[in-house]
Amino acid sequence: MNPVSFGGPESGIGAGCVRLAEGVWITSGRAAVLEGKDHLAVIDPGDEPCGRKEKPEGPLADVLRLICETGKPLRWVLLTHAHPDHVANLPRFRDAGPARVLAHAASTERPDVTVSERVSLDLGGGLEAIPTPGHSARGDDLTFWAAASGVVFTGDLVQPKGEEWGRTFYPSPYAYFTDGDLYCSSLERIAALPFTALVTGHREIRRGEAGRRWVELTLLSLRRVAEAVSAWNGPEDLRVAGPAIYRSLARERGIPDDAIEARLASFPAGRSAFENYDLPGIAYYWTRLRGARSG
Repeated sequence: MNPVSFGGPESGIGAGCVRLAEGVWITSGRAAVLEGKDHLAVIDPGDEPCGRKEKPEGPLADVLRLICETGKPLRWVLLTHAHPDHVANLPRFRDAGPARVLAHAASTERPDVTVSERVSLDLGGGLEAIPTPGHSARGDDLTFWAAASGVVFTGDLVQPKGEEWGRTFYPSPYAYFTDGDLYCSSLERIAALPFTALVTGHREIRRGEAGRRWVELTLLSLRRVAEAVSAWNGPEDLRVAGPAIYRSLARERGIPDDAIEARLASFPAGRSAFENYDLPGIAYYWTRLRGARSG
């Protein structure tokens, strides 16, 4: 059987730099731009090619163009979390201002301003920074809520893996996580916001009820991991239970068997995609729910 290829969801807003709402733009890359009273702020500079210093390209060129069009300088770079694909361009964007960096207190990026609790930011648009740990193992995830425009920026926290339970975009039935309780609490915090548009950290946009379904489906996927671990009646051995639970959940979500087995197969370095990205979540609930019995 030929390998199954998975394609991510469409953003729904087209290519290039797009105005999503009043004072909100999505660049051609991962970066989003917010317009304040007298400045601009970028959320997640990303890792897309930005060209040479003398000839900017991609998302950096988009931001520089917005600076010219609005007449407002770039004063802030806001980080949802410090994974390389979200921060690799940070030096280029910091220099474009020059801009100050705001991130979670646990961030490795040496931010100028740190956040460890929900706070309002004096950056225009009624912007709030909300700690939402769950995706990053460091616990440095932040969600940015722009109340004036109704847009919420969730970084990599909202990962439904599909538009419905029985059909996925990826060969994984749930998001990577190392603390399911924190993750679920963060998703519930996002669900309580009266947002009208949701923007993930990978330029995925969902409006209205579609955005809420993405939050709910991400939450459901984590709860299904917990339920599957709790219901396991085989050997009290995670080496046996982990792959079996993954296979069961993957099949529930419509992932073909060849894609499942490819994810379980070891890389040349000795670890599989399953071990790197899927097993940690099962292991969390294994300890959390079965620790007393698993020894």
